[in-house]
Amino acid sequence: MKNILLILACSLFFYSCEDFLNLKPQGMENSDNYMNTEDNAIRVVNGMYDLLGQSEGKAPDGRWLDHHYEFFLGSMVTDDSEKGSKPSDGGGLIELLNWSINPSTTLCNAFWIHGYWGISRANYVLTNLPNSPIDDTLKNRLMGEAYFMRGYWYFYLLKHFGGVPLLEEPVQPSQYGKINRATLHETFVQIEKDLSEAIKLLPERSEYAATDMGRATKGAARGYMARVLSYQLGIDSECDKTWQSVYDQTSAIITSGEYKLVSNFATLFEEENKNTEESIFEIQCLEGTAYDAPASLGTAYYYFQANRVENKGANSGYGFNNPTENLVQAFDPTDPRLSCTVYGIGYNSGILYGTKLKYDRTQQSTNYFNRKAALAEKPNISKSSNRNVLLMRYGEIYLMHAEACFYLNKEEEAREYINYIRARARQSTLCRGFNEGDPTGYPALVSVPNLPDVTSTGEELLHAIWHERRLELAMENLRGWDLIRTGRFLDVTSKVKDTDRLNNTGDDEPRYPNYRENCLRHCIQGKGGIYIPVLPLPLSEVQSWGLEQNPY
Repeated sequence: MKNILLILACSLFFYSCEDFLNLKPQGMENSDNYMNTEDNAIRVVNGMYDLLGQSEGKAPDGRWLDHHYEFFLGSMVTDDSEKGSKPSDGGGLIELLNWSINPSTTLCNAFWIHGYWGISRANYVLTNLPNSPIDDTLKNRLMGEAYFMRGYWYFYLLKHFGGVPLLEEPVQPSQYGKINRATLHETFVQIEKDLSEAIKLLPERSEYAATDMGRATKGAARGYMARVLSYQLGIDSECDKTWQSVYDQTSAIITSGEYKLVSNFATLFEEENKNTEESIFEIQCLEGTAYDAPASLGTAYYYFQANRVENKGANSGYGFNNPTENLVQAFDPTDPRLSCTVYGIGYNSGILYGTKLKYDRTQQSTNYFNRKAALAEKPNISKSSNRNVLLMRYGEIYLMHAEACFYLNKEEEAREYINYIRARARQSTLCRGFNEGDPTGYPALVSVPNLPDVTSTGEELLHAIWHERRLELAMENLRGWDLIRTGRFLDVTSKVKDTDRLNNTGDDEPRYPNYRENCLRHCIQGKGGIYIPVLPLPLSEVQSWGLEQNPY
């Protein structure tokens, strides 16, 4: 929270607007009346979105903020991927994968600061915009966007730390040391309160002007509400919701007619396909002139995961977040989605965008890289790609709906929606550039993939839905939270990262001895005794505010 006060003091200086300095004077402005014009109000709200793509750079106090991607816990500590890069690279990630991370690790500080930085910007809007004389329709929309972003960032913090201090207005110096940490349940309640307000106030996607594409919509708020509720139902012992709540949200999105599955799965993850009809919420990125935040308009997300070896014309980078052999083996080899999920030494002769690339296995943890984070060519600014980052899409809505149907004894409807996903996969092509010498083609399959409709019932149906989520959403940073909420995290991850690798040699994937025991020491317990792994709160925050530390 020491950091929270710094964020409060500095955040207004980071709102990104191209013509900010060209505004004509309109009287004396201060933090209380700055949003009294529509232009200013929009600029401040735009500043909330700016933080979504800031993966590293200067924090509000000017100090460097380390990488803080959600795939660290969403994929990397699970059975889906490994750290990647050189064995010695990424000290904080090595600690995380060994569960030896500590409260002084910069990784924890980065997640904490980034989350509260986002919350501080939303709180400024929600505190000052209600009294603004601007048009009510615009004001309500902007308020909805702020509620959405605050809910988004509290969920971000909850997934990494559990319950956190809840702030609904800018922090005042007089509050220093007097704000307590909320429980897990109280934090869920706050998130759902914010998202409920966002659902009321936000327009549908089709009601926005084309120039406003990428802003939070009613569909995005409903989608995140469904995701939050699914997580809460699995881990919150005080939860008074049921799967009917998830069903209601996903049904509202489906019946809205605002979204649909793109016909070819392979097109979803290409740079030119921004804001498709399947996109519910994604980070908007532009190729600017700066490498790092806060001046950068692009993202380092793709640079962080790219092949470390330089290949002419191809993107390269740090080489982190390598998909595992276990993930590859989870796919039927005829499933075209596999070609859209991995590339590298172990798959399709290492071809990417029509070229057989060079790799260095000593600088990888596995034989694969994340195909969903691949770029067709190297950006002009390596750490500032203009490719958007897809955070939520309609395919996930279908699978959340199917799971809700299962728990509500609507098995026929559950099978219907999981089979929509499998039917789309059967009709899709291989990824773009799968064939050597053809960088832009989407090769058709030579035979019908072995992806029959799901016909199972009971527990087999539930496990089929979970399995389909792993395949459809692989490397989209949801696996960790799915394993945690379904009570499978410790068993599944320890088996893949420890037991199954007991006799690893040579280029095999790294083993983490005693993974289960090490992780268990850093878990809080939730519903039904479920274990929830969490990061430690930054040491400075615990010491300054007397916050109860997580089990570290």
